[in-house]
Amino acid sequence: MIIIDDFVQDKRLLTKIALDNRFWAEGYHWWGGWWNEDITSIRHELITYIYRDNCPLKDSFGIQGFEHWTGIHSANDGKVVENLGGRYHLKHHFDKDEEQWGATGEIKRPTIGTVFYPDPEVDKIEGGMLQLWNTHEVDVSGPYELIKPKFNRLIIFDAGKLHAVQEVTRGTRKAIAINLWEVAPIDSNNMLK
Repeated sequence: MIIIDDFVQDKRLLTKIALDNRFWAEGYHWWGGWWNEDITSIRHELITYIYRDNCPLKDSFGIQGFEHWTGIHSANDGKVVENLGGRYHLKHHFDKDEEQWGATGEIKRPTIGTVFYPDPEVDKIEGGMLQLWNTHEVDVSGPYELIKPKFNRLIIFDAGKLHAVQEVTRGTRKAIAINLWEVAPIDSNNMLK
């Protein structure tokens, strides 16, 4: 896992994110990357900034593209679930190709997962911690890490490992999640561009 605070140094990009409501549109999106497709959104600009221009990973990897979506969780929004002994806005899971798993039971996972907090208001929230276990199974008996949401914080981790988002008890937690896939998920053609 890699955590980098004050990651985006391009204030223009942070301002563009803050001013564009389309950035926070719901739904899963697929982008084939700058080497295959034009950069047509601020999300694409952010992905390019992270993984082409300022990649914090030392290892090279071959990917077909990026799955990306936003998560907006607020205190008292009625979306909290009781799960495995706690209260969560996003229950325990590991990222996988949902279509593949549903059709065949085979688990195909992304190569890398990313969470980024581009909203300065996230510093005012309570709760909403990213909880990560070191397992690819639904087993919460082992140790875990808690990572607090923080403005301009980048987290890179194995999204195929068990993770969850704890309940937000005050304020609104806004984040963008980006998964890198070596082989595109089956439903990538049906995702928004």
